Amino acid sequence: MWSMFPLANGETVARLRRKLVTDPYSGEATMGTWADADELSIEGCAVAPSSTNEPINSNRQMVITTMSVYGPADMDVQAADRIRSRSGLWEVTGDNAAWLNPFTGWRPGDEFPVKKVTG
Repeated sequence: MWSMFPLANGETVARLRRKLVTDPYSGEATMGTWADADELSIEGCAVAPSSTNEPINSNRQMVITTMSVYGPADMDVQAADRIRSRSGLWEVTGDNAAWLNPFTGWRPGDEFPVKKVTG
């Protein structure tokens, strides 16, 4: 697979996705646990800081940190996934945004947002 950033400079991240399981009560498909999630390595990514926010809440002190992950075109990442990078475990909060050059059709890669809540 072509990577957006050279492997010497890019980061490999792990995409975690919960498996579909059958609910024993309803018989319908539902999301399983993170304990046995499928894992996919995505090479040649860049994980870039985006923002940090400390919402005012009288019941809880917390920090919400967001980042953007840039990687190869057509990455298999969905909004319900998690990403593990060198900076920890992140929740994917949106779909892939595909970069597309309107003049040539060149696709240099995709970007998707992640967040981490601490506190």
